[in-house]
Amino acid sequence: MYEEFYNLACAPFHNTPDSRFFFETEQHKEALAKLEYTVRNRQGFALVTGEIGSGKTTLSRMLIRRMGQDARVALINNTRVSSHQLLKLIAIEYGIETPAICDKATLLTLIRRYIENQHSLGRYLVVIIDEGQCLNIDEFEEIRLLTNLENETEKLVQLLILGQPELRKILKHNRLTPLIQRIVMYTHLQPMTFEETARYIEFRLLRAGKERLDVDFSQQALHVIHERAAGIPRLVNLICDNALLVGYSRDTHLVDSQIVTAAISQILPNFNDEPADIMAAAPPPGAGQEMDHGRRL
Repeated sequence: MYEEFYNLACAPFHNTPDSRFFFETEQHKEALAKLEYTVRNRQGFALVTGEIGSGKTTLSRMLIRRMGQDARVALINNTRVSSHQLLKLIAIEYGIETPAICDKATLLTLIRRYIENQHSLGRYLVVIIDEGQCLNIDEFEEIRLLTNLENETEKLVQLLILGQPELRKILKHNRLTPLIQRIVMYTHLQPMTFEETARYIEFRLLRAGKERLDVDFSQQALHVIHERAAGIPRLVNLICDNALLVGYSRDTHLVDSQIVTAAISQILPNFNDEPADIMAAAPPPGAGQEMDHGRRL
């Protein structure tokens, strides 16, 4: 809607795990390197936690992209299933044909044969489970059975579990001790700093832009975005996308703190106050607007 106004080729702040917009903070860069090392060296089990919207899913998509045709990946997004259904989903993701009625033993046998066959061809077998905090103890124990697939020197299946911070508490359960002992890599994604937030916004705008962008975020706007988003990429995206819409509706190419505040009032409302009209006319020139254009793009 506003792309042409700002000279953008596409919307820069969509909340989808698009690897084209993967922004490498130092911690994301390190986490991705660790994940790739874990998979390529067939070490078995890696765990990534972080707050909602911290970039866990995008991290896994980047790993899949880097592995390319060398890997066969089962990506599980729906974790509110039974342990038997979880195995069925893994089989479906791998393209394994299963009988309409298939017991657990048969499922495990079919998955094991597929994994052994693909391993013999030199491929990496990866199971990525998103929203791992929704798994129950029985489902985790089924996953542990997959980590038992190994030869004398390496694990045949590489398991990556992504989850919110509460996943760490779940994994402390006594029954999951054998699974915990198999974790070879663990990382927790922290919120971005202000400097990272500012560079993140600039990066996404440049990635989505044409030859020359026609949009500025003031320094005060950047500070408001970082504070209200608490350094969480998904919230930064949400606020920036709405701020660009507000700027477009007000026919301005400068996104200042007033525009950001108007955008936030719509997506993070205070229900005790009257809702703001994001399409309302901008205040008169000089009425508290910032003169500092921030990062010129």
